[in-house]
Amino acid sequence: MELDLTKTISALLGKIWIIITVTMLSGIIFFVSSAFFMTPMYTSQALLYVSNMSERKSSIVTTGDVNVSRELVNTFVVILNSRTVLDKVAEQSGLDYTSTEIKNMISANSVSSTEVFRISVTHSDPAEAQIIADAILKVAPSEVKRVMNAGAVSVIDYATLPLAPSSPNIPRNTVLGALLGAFLSCAVIVVMQSLDSRIKNQFILVENFDLPIIGVVPSFKIVENEQARKRRRRAKKQ
Repeated sequence: MELDLTKTISALLGKIWIIITVTMLSGIIFFVSSAFFMTPMYTSQALLYVSNMSERKSSIVTTGDVNVSRELVNTFVVILNSRTVLDKVAEQSGLDYTSTEIKNMISANSVSSTEVFRISVTHSDPAEAQIIADAILKVAPSEVKRVMNAGAVSVIDYATLPLAPSSPNIPRNTVLGALLGAFLSCAVIVVMQSLDSRIKNQFILVENFDLPIIGVVPSFKIVENEQARKRRRRAKKQ
């Protein structure tokens, strides 16, 4: 199945109203589902700094200290996601959640491969997201020190109450829905045009089969319209 770019563009332009309609409907569907059917989620974040020495004897920070701290970040993230630590976070928060439920709410990752890592807690209730994030800040430093017996974790930014939902992203979802509708409608039109093997005029016959045209049977509608125009002309002359 070969695609002729000129024919494909012509087919798309000929069905442009379908593409526009489907694009708009798809965008509206995604907007409505995002705005009215998806639960808004709120994310409370905190920043922590990882040091490879719990008690510094010198104020000088070497490159080796920074590199070790960066490597410790990944270890601290693993410790943070352990069941023991999350059980203590659940207890500290005072909320009725299990360690598994809290684990599904939190994410922790290094910030731009530095010794700083970010903790994010996502919840449908912004206040509870902040409470859980605060509980992590209270539990994490002592637990990291207990497990590693080295290093220290310091809080850079404490958790704040999220005022706006982090998801769903309604504008982004609307744009993605519109683009999806446009893509699908164009794809369907292109496939239908490629599979259409009907001979619609003599030019297609010549192009595909390289045969001489002996005669062309006129369309009955064209003949009827021409006869109607002639009758109107005669009526005006009379």
